[in-house]
Amino acid sequence: MSKSNVFSLGGMSLPLDIDAVLEEAEAQPLSTGDGPVAFDFGFRFVRFAARLEQTGAVAQLKLVGDMGPMPFSAESPAARSGLAAIVESGNSVLGGGTFRIAQGRILLGGETNVAMPVSAVGLVSAVTRFLAPAIPYMELIAMYIRPPLVPGRPGESAVRPEWRKSKACGR
Repeated sequence: MSKSNVFSLGGMSLPLDIDAVLEEAEAQPLSTGDGPVAFDFGFRFVRFAARLEQTGAVAQLKLVGDMGPMPFSAESPAARSGLAAIVESGNSVLGGGTFRIAQGRILLGGETNVAMPVSAVGLVSAVTRFLAPAIPYMELIAMYIRPPLVPGRPGESAVRPEWRKSKACGR
């Protein structure tokens, strides 16, 4: 009888037999020969879209996650400047273009290679290698704005209350 381990995925623990999962995943390589494989997943309350393409002997994974809205200066100048500093710092450490602001949204994305033949373990490893260094920046961003998959009240701003510009406080 194999020993059961705890597997954590996106902050949720599931009781899985890791050895059996890994053996099955390695035995069945993923085929991208029929075109790109697109999928999405949630991590730290952020939805990521992924696209895996195989060209010749190389498999490339493209990831993008919407971290949330970049607040307008009128809504929160402090949050806007803080988020801009996080994006700039993240790009200087992780590589230019990892974080970007597009159409008023803060995006985390990039490309990484996946070991061939592509397997579930190789795919999860590539995603982990990409996302793990970005976790501290994701946490800092979440201090300013509510991550998109965190429930909020209808019409409520994504900017955390302590960063919202308030008429009563004179900020």
